[in-house]
Amino acid sequence: MPWYDYPALSGGQPLPLAAVRLWHGTRSVRVIELVDSGADFSLFNITYADELGLDRAEATAGESVGASGMPIPTLRWPALSLEMQFEAERFPVRGAFAAFPPGSDTFSLLGRRDFFQRFIVQFWDAAELMNIDLSPDCPRPPLSSAV
Repeated sequence: MPWYDYPALSGGQPLPLAAVRLWHGTRSVRVIELVDSGADFSLFNITYADELGLDRAEATAGESVGASGMPIPTLRWPALSLEMQFEAERFPVRGAFAAFPPGSDTFSLLGRRDFFQRFIVQFWDAAELMNIDLSPDCPRPPLSSAV
């Protein structure tokens, strides 16, 4: 089982963060995201869409509800092929993009209907560890029978 330490960025509190790569065609951007079992979908900072070359004028506007219960304006590109990569696994992502306040400590989120569909996630907060393993629904290479 792969266990990951909660990192503490810039001397802050350790959090369940994971590094992923977002892909659009041959363009990609590395993102540090909060692994959030309370988030329905993954939510990314809109600046990552800009880095991937996504045209905001071609996006579909919508809303997500934040942890505070307040609506968050979002943009999605449902007709485009967007993918996320964690470790060696690369898969389609249906998340949304939102404008995060400049200089805020707001993190992009890995949500249940994207990231958690592909992986089993376990949090062990007391030890500041999380386990991220492939879901049994995802094909795996056969285990070696070598003894």
